[in-house]
Amino acid sequence: MKVVKLEPQAVLIQDQDIEAWVDVWIEEEDVQCDWNQYIFSDDDPNDQALKEWQENTDNFIMATDLAIEALEKAGIIRQAENGKWYNAED
Repeated sequence: MKVVKLEPQAVLIQDQDIEAWVDVWIEEEDVQCDWNQYIFSDDDPNDQALKEWQENTDNFIMATDLAIEALEKAGIIRQAENGKWYNAED
């Protein structure tokens, strides 16, 4: 699994043939993450493969950890010594 693209509040993660966006935001001094895509077409095999991949908890944990790390390394978000999270411009 690796980071493919970085935006201020989203990171594109690739795992073999799967690409999935992870949304990342700071809420009440804590970092929050969720999948960007949550509506899937029943008729699209790519959508169904992505849905199945996203339903795997291990994939969510790895993808969100990578996304947070990438945004932190890029200086977009930061964690203070007290453990609270902030957008870098705050």
